[in-house]
Amino acid sequence: MIPVIEIGYNNQNLKTPDKYPYWDYPELWDKFNTECYKKAGFIDNFKPYVAGSSFYRISEITDNNLTKLTIDHTQEMRDKKYEREHACAFFGGYILSIDKQNKYFPQCCGDLADIQYWQNLTKGKESSFYAGHPEPKVKIQDDKIIFDFTVNEFDEHFTPTPAENLIQFNIPSLKKAIKNVKIELYYFEQRLNKINREQKLNIDNIGELLIWKNKNYE
Repeated sequence: MIPVIEIGYNNQNLKTPDKYPYWDYPELWDKFNTECYKKAGFIDNFKPYVAGSSFYRISEITDNNLTKLTIDHTQEMRDKKYEREHACAFFGGYILSIDKQNKYFPQCCGDLADIQYWQNLTKGKESSFYAGHPEPKVKIQDDKIIFDFTVNEFDEHFTPTPAENLIQFNIPSLKKAIKNVKIELYYFEQRLNKINREQKLNIDNIGELLIWKNKNYE
C-alpha cells in the first residue's frame, strides 16, 4: 500500500490538455500540472507517483510544498466558513501494489482516512470497504480478498483502468502492508505537527483532522 495525496490546483486559467487519459499522454499532463502548481505558488517541484497523474507519495512531498498544501486545505475551516466536523482529510488514499505492479488506485473522493476501510478488510468485513467511487465488488473467502472491477452500479469508470478484471491478495499480506504504511503515516503526522506549530495554525490534533479523521468508524 502506497499512501498518496491527490493534488489539484488545475483552476489557474491555463488551457487544459485536449488529449487524455493522462496515462496515455503523461509528458503532456506532467507539463500542465507543473505549470499549474507553479502558478498557484508552490516553491518546489512535485514528483508524481505515476507519470501524468496527480497522485504524490506523502514521503516525497517537500516541506515547502506540504506547508502550502496544509495551509490551503485548512484555510476555510480556520476562517470559520465551516466547522471542523465538515472538514476532509487530505484527498487521495492508498495505491494497492502487488509484486511491484500498481493494481488499484484511489478513486474520486478517496482520502487518507480510508486506511480504516482497508483495516476492515483484514477483519473480514467485505461490505464496509470504500476508497472513493466507483467501488469494486469485494469478496472475502477464507484469507483471500478478491476485488471485482466488472461490477459498476452507476456506470462509472475506474481511473486508471485496471489491467485485470479481478485481483486477489491475502489478509496476512494486507495486515503487513497496513503496519508498514502506518509507520509512514505517523512520520507524516509529525511533519504536520511541525507545520502547525511553525505556521501558528492552531489546529487541534492536526493529524486526526488530515489523516485519521473518523478513525473509529467500522
